[in-house]
Amino acid sequence: MKHSNALSLEFLASKPQAAAQVLQALEVEQAAQYLREVPVRILAPVLDEMETWPAARILDLLTLEQNAAIFMQLGYRSVASLLRLQHGERRAALLTALPAKLARPLTQSLAYQESTVGAWMDMSTPHFYADLSAHDCLALLRKISHPFGSSLTVISKNHRVLGVVTLDALLISPGTSTLGELMDMQLTPLPAELSLDVARTLPDWHAHGNLPVRSAHGTFLGTLSRTALHMALEGNKGASSPTLDDSMLTHLMRAMVTTMAGMLRLSSSTSTPAAEWQSAAAEVRHDQ
Repeated sequence: MKHSNALSLEFLASKPQAAAQVLQALEVEQAAQYLREVPVRILAPVLDEMETWPAARILDLLTLEQNAAIFMQLGYRSVASLLRLQHGERRAALLTALPAKLARPLTQSLAYQESTVGAWMDMSTPHFYADLSAHDCLALLRKISHPFGSSLTVISKNHRVLGVVTLDALLISPGTSTLGELMDMQLTPLPAELSLDVARTLPDWHAHGNLPVRSAHGTFLGTLSRTALHMALEGNKGASSPTLDDSMLTHLMRAMVTTMAGMLRLSSSTSTPAAEWQSAAAEVRHDQ
């Protein structure tokens, strides 16, 4: 492989941030091919340093067992962000592959009432860190084959919503500008539990075609488009809905929560970043 020298195991282990930048610049298939043989203890910190969208696409090409092992090495917010970017079928399979103690808060975080923003948000939309340059961001966007709206959500390293950057602003800006310098911080993210009737009255729709969705604690969850909002309000949940996959999954998630609650009483303790996962479980209960 062309970059094999630059991506030695020693380099991955000692400089995960630099390695992450190299990997996310590669084609996804190239990066995944190399990383399939990398031990999880080395791979997990590198993926955690990557932009979430390319990291999720690499995970798509690794086995479910590798995904589960990597997730068990990461903090809750990183795992939740990566999981939301998976397709519905694979997401459900990953939740099944994880120990029940870890899967439960993640499962709960995906379940929202049909009348709320959370049930209709698109969890597949790309989002990026504030220190990413406009040049590197455009390079990543060229690899995305599906529509994602006219703006990008900018997040902090702990996955909180910071602002949005319109594609127009991104295209005309110097390549060295960072997303943090270009973002609009005046926009207010939509709480996932907000009712659709209230969401449609917000003034930000006059300037934006899609808005970021956040948890009660500010964590980025996805985006809601004006089209999806209108469709939900009209009660049209047909096949043309861009978030049908996730809306259908919501019902499955609620059923899984009940089952997993019973399984937890029988499961043994699991070695994880325990404090963060316990805090996340409490956060999920608060959000719901």
